[in-house]
Amino acid sequence: MIEFISDIMGSGGIGTIAGGLFGGVFGWLNRREDRMSRAKDQDFELRRLETQSKADTQTSEARAFEQSQVSVSAVGDAIKSAVRPLITGLLLFMMLRLILEMEEITGGIASFPVDILATMYNDIIMNVITLTAICVSWWFASRPSGISHRIK
Repeated sequence: MIEFISDIMGSGGIGTIAGGLFGGVFGWLNRREDRMSRAKDQDFELRRLETQSKADTQTSEARAFEQSQVSVSAVGDAIKSAVRPLITGLLLFMMLRLILEMEEITGGIASFPVDILATMYNDIIMNVITLTAICVSWWFASRPSGISHRIK
């Protein structure tokens, strides 16, 4: 009986059935792993393309901004150079007039209560710091860099 069972188990038919069964299961597992690997690769490629697209857009916008700052006219540059100080002077004059008129209307800063004076002092200091930073940034941002002259 054991010989009969071993003959059947050792026969080509059982080997074919077992090979087909195990081969099918392992083949299915391999295809499943391949699909999962392809899905991960596709997801990575999609994220890479999205990131590259964002970077290209930002680069394009930066170049467009850079080109918008380039002046091709000497007359335009001269007008721009003359108008900036005029606007600044006009704003300073208007501020002086406003301060003098407010001083006259209110009777001066000494007429305010101490708590209002402390709030005003804080607001004025913060505004002066902010405006100074904006002014310095604006003046330096509007000037060409000396680095490009050294590189060429």
